[in-house]
Parts: sequence; structure tokens; C-alpha cells
Amino acid sequence: MAPAKTTAPFGSWKSPLTASGVASASSSVSMARIDAANPSWVYWLESRPQEGGRLVLLSKQVDDYSDSTLRELTADARWNVRTAVHEYGGGAYAVYDGLVVFANWADQGVYLLDTSEESQTPQRIAEQNDKLRYASFAVHPSKKFIVCVREDHRESDIEALASLVAIPLPQPGDSEGPTKDIVLFDSSDFISSPAFSPVNNELAFYAWNHPDMNWDATTLYCSSMKMNGGGVPESLEHLRAVAGAPDSGKRESIYQPRFDEDGVLHFISDRSGFWNPYYLGAEGEIHLSLGSPVDVEFAGPEWAFGELTMQPVPGSKFSIVVTYAQGGEHKLGILNVATHAIEDLPVPGWTQMGSFQLGKSRSGEPVLVLISGGPSERMSLFTYYINSISAQRLCGQQSSAQDPLAGYISMPQEIAFPTKLPPFGTSEICNATAYAFYYPPTNKDFEGPADELPPLLVLSHGGPTAAASSVLQNKIQYWTSRGIAVADVNYGGSTGYGREYRERLYPHFGEVDVQDCCAAALYLAESGKVDRKRLSIMGGSAGGFTTLACLAFRPEVFAVGASLYGISDLEVLAKETHKFEAKYPEHLVGPYPEARNEYKRRSPLHSVDKLACPAIFLQGLEDKIVPPNQATLMVDALKRKGIRVAHIEFEGEQHGFRKSENIVRALEAQLYFFGKILGFQPADHIDPVPIFNDQD
Repeated sequence: MAPAKTTAPFGSWKSPLTASGVASASSSVSMARIDAANPSWVYWLESRPQEGGRLVLLSKQVDDYSDSTLRELTADARWNVRTAVHEYGGGAYAVYDGLVVFANWADQGVYLLDTSEESQTPQRIAEQNDKLRYASFAVHPSKKFIVCVREDHRESDIEALASLVAIPLPQPGDSEGPTKDIVLFDSSDFISSPAFSPVNNELAFYAWNHPDMNWDATTLYCSSMKMNGGGVPESLEHLRAVAGAPDSGKRESIYQPRFDEDGVLHFISDRSGFWNPYYLGAEGEIHLSLGSPVDVEFAGPEWAFGELTMQPVPGSKFSIVVTYAQGGEHKLGILNVATHAIEDLPVPGWTQMGSFQLGKSRSGEPVLVLISGGPSERMSLFTYYINSISAQRLCGQQSSAQDPLAGYISMPQEIAFPTKLPPFGTSEICNATAYAFYYPPTNKDFEGPADELPPLLVLSHGGPTAAASSVLQNKIQYWTSRGIAVADVNYGGSTGYGREYRERLYPHFGEVDVQDCCAAALYLAESGKVDRKRLSIMGGSAGGFTTLACLAFRPEVFAVGASLYGISDLEVLAKETHKFEAKYPEHLVGPYPEARNEYKRRSPLHSVDKLACPAIFLQGLEDKIVPPNQATLMVDALKRKGIRVAHIEFEGEQHGFRKSENIVRALEAQLYFFGKILGFQPADHIDPVPIFNDQD
């Protein structure tokens, strides 16, 4: 018989999920890669908050579940496998036949590591200028060169020049030192994802231009490489736009160019309204890989380089491993492009999958390596044996839903709730539906008083072109295990629901997202699940803007909010942000400065007179995406108005918190502040947070 639960106010429950535990769980794996020349070896990155968020490169054999072959390839603290291209990075390394090429954070240099050498000392290559950044590497099978994306900041940051470059690799007898980057393509504002054909000198990549983001419109290019006498490309020949050509009159977002073993080029496009798989025929014609377009997403927005949600299966003609999203959950399958049929594969509760790579066990069995997770499983590195239909964890922490945390994990419930579409404030308002994951308070040791409903924390995800996920996140369980309900909202503008849903936010950022977050909170309150008087909201980056906009323009809904590196002045963002997002506000709000009045109208900073509830601001001082002065301006305005406000700045942090001590402080500070405002006393011992205008 289970022991009786202790009755205690919501928010005051004692939980084994501490902030330090959340910080340690913030260690994550990313960017799995198989060495195509040695397909029994897998490589991946591991983030380490206890080392300042350093990204470490590791490898081992794909069927080694005891770590007997585990190698830490960048153990020295001077190596941090991370790039600053587009500020969001990704695609920071590549491997072929034991040769690893990676970008190092400290100097943004490109380094070559031969894992077959005993010393394993990385050697710097390329032009060796700290104003040059590199990402999206591809090592040519000849091992004579790599192709990658270069971002040149020598003349300007906001207008940094993007180019596709070839970098010669050192050969026996070569002297050490810088080499000249060979520019192959520089005719677009942005370039991504170079891929080599295994049967000829073909190279594929995609590119796009301002004012679009890559989820708006991209162009897929294919070209031959003209080689010099040393077997290194000196230029591109017969360059052609094979899909999404700017003059085609059709805007489509194209991702993930991949050649199969026969040299057929596969890619993902949303030309049907949803990201579906396609391939290029022998005469350059485009074929849908499915029997007909389907209203599911086979990819997500590429904020970072290196996303992989499909992969041709070596040795299995016409077969591609895919994952596709139906709303907030993902499925795994094998697509036969000849029959157009998908064979769904059973998965152990995974609801999100990516970083697909195909390798072979030491016995020769084909194995899919992927990073996946679900409501009771954090994102971890797994193997999936396609023939025997079996999955096994390759690395990563054990599920936090198991002991000692069993009984403290809240299971998400996907909800659809009624909302409205613009224009607001007129008789033309249209009814619509939006989505969220609802997490009820869960703690095996506690229950709330019979006459009390729990507070609600609404989460507004960043992006804003991104999505909430149902994968286990300790930062959510931190709240629910203390008796606070959580709603993670996929407001209009989120991905996973097709282009039409994604573009609800164009040009209504600060309106549609605000409406949907408020509608989610009120829906749960009206359903009797949460306390209407204790609704709170929290968001980071673009989600921080949505949080502040909710507080400013819908002050009747929420009692308190938390902004993590959030935007308070859209006009400052339009003028001061980095190149990748420099024109993003044109879609979200309108062209600047032509629409300056609209930027000001939607900016919380210019509507502080409407604010009536407290807020806490948490900000990294080295943030290049959302300048720290955005938080300072908002805090100063709230101080002047006499509203309770807290402000914590973190030295050495960029856009998001990577250091474990800062993750702990940020989470505990939010709990402390919310407790003060919503009237509950956390069971945790938390260092007090200075609160301006506090009367206590």
C-alpha cells in the first residue's frame, strides 16, 4: 500500500529535482556522425555545463554498450567544438576515415585531427584569421580537401560575407601553416549543407537571401567541381538551381540535400505546404518520394547547421530512413521511394528524433544511430537495428522517470484549445485552434489542499519559428514536482503544423503569439485545472518578448512573468541584431524603418504604462543576439513605475545559459520570485533575490 500523501500548498512541495540536478542534467548530446569510411565508428558532441558549457567530441564503436572503445578526442580544456556562424552555430565538425575537421570556439579556427595518430594533437588549417568563421563541414573521400561554409567578419559583422569554400588538407611532405581558402560560391547571403555525390564530382548545397529565413525560401544548387592538378577544386562548373530557383515563382523551403549510393539527390521541401521528401530524376525533374503530399512534417526549421531527419540506407536501393511529425509527436519509418510506401517502425516511447546516421555493427548488421527522447526519456544517443527492430541506448543519462525520480515525473497531455486570428479588435476576427502540452502537478509525496487549485506557468518557446516538445525536460519537471502546473504552448507561428500555421505569425509577432499564450492559460483556468488568479508566464529570447508583450498588452491575464534574455524593444532588435536575423523582423512585423510605428506599438518597452504585474529579468552580458541593454531598459522603466522587478545579469554568458552555476541561479531565482508574488513558500533553501519596489 502506497504511503499517504502529505497535503501542502501548491508550489511548496519538496522535490528531489533540485536546480543543481537540472543543471547537471543540462549536459546533452548532439550532432551524431558516422565515419562513412569506417561505419562501425560513431562520433558525437557532449555539452558539459560544469566546464562552462564546453562541447567535447567523443567517439566509440556503434555496438559498444560498455564504453570499452570510448575515446574523448578533445579532452584538453582549450578545445570547444563550437562555431559562431549565424551566432547559433551547429555543424561544427565532420569526419571521414578517421580524419576529423572541427571549429574551435576560442579562435573560430578550423582544426584537423587524425584519430589514427597516437598524439592526436589538432593542427590548425585554413586561412587562420580570427575574423573568419567556419561551419557545415564535408570531408571529401579523397581526403585532399574539405568544403564548408565560411562567414567573413573582416569588414563587417552585420554584413558578414557568406561563401562556400574549399580548404586543402595537409598531405605528406607539406609544411605546416595557413593555406588559402578557395571560394567556390558567394552569390547568396547565406549558404548551408554541402554534400558530395559518391559517384562523380557533383556537389549539392542550398542557399537563400535576405529578407528570407531558411524556412521561408531557399534554393537547392547542384554543380560539378573543377579540380586543379592536386585534386582540389578551384571552381564550380555547370552550377544550376535544381529546385526553389528564385525566378521559378514558387517559394519553398528546401533542406537536407543528400546523395544516395547511386548518386541520386534527395532533399526535403515544403512546396506542398508541409516539409515532405523529394528526389531529383535523371533529367533534373523533381519527384515526390511519397505517393502524394501528406500533411506531416519530415523536417523542422534549421536554426543551426547539421540537422538530419532523413538518411538514405546504404546497400538498400530506394530506401530512406525518415522521421515525421504529426503535431507534437514524431514517428520513425523506412520510406521506399520506388513504391512510395512508408513502413512505420516501433519506437520505445520516443516523440522526437534527429541526427540520423546509418552505420554497421562489427558483425556487419545495418544500424541507425540517432538522438531521440520522449516524455519519460531525455534526448540521448541510441542505436536502432533496422533488421531486428530493436533499440538500445548508446550513451547519455538514464531516464529520469526511473528511480530515484519515479513518481515525480509529470506526463504531458497535448491539448488543442480555441483561439482567434487577426485582425484583432474588429468584427473580422476568425476562430481558430492552437496547441500546447499541459503538464499537471505531480509528486508522489504531496497533494494540494482540496479547496486550492495549482498555479500555472505558461512557457512561450523561443524562435519564434520553433516548437515546444513533449520530450522529458527536467526544467519543466522542476516546476511540476513542486506543485506548479505547466503549459508549453505551440502558438501560431510554431513549426510541426505546416507552412500555413507557421506563417500565422507573419506579420503578427507580438499579437498571434500573445493571443495564443493567453488563450491557453484562460482555457486551462476555465477548465478548472488551474487557479485563474495565479497564472504566470516565462520565455527566453523571442519567447521572452512574448512574455513581456503578454504582461504589457494583456495585463488582465497573468500575475507575474519571467523574461530570459528576452526582447523588450523590437526597434532595437531591428537595428542591432546579427546578420542571420537582421531581416527576420520584416516578416514578423514589417519593413524597417517604414513600419517603425508598428515596431514601437508592439514593443513592451514603449507600453510600460500598461504594465501592472511584476517581472524578473535574467540576461547574459555577452549576448550578441539580444543585446543586454534590452533588459536594462525594461527594468529601469518598471523601477520608475514602482512595480516589483528583479534583474540578474550573468557574466560570460551568451544567448542562453551554459554554465551550471548560472543555470542553478536562474532557475532558483525564478522560483523565489514567483513564490513571493504568487504567495507560496518554496521548500528549497534559496539565496534571496533582490527585488526592487518590494515592500516586504
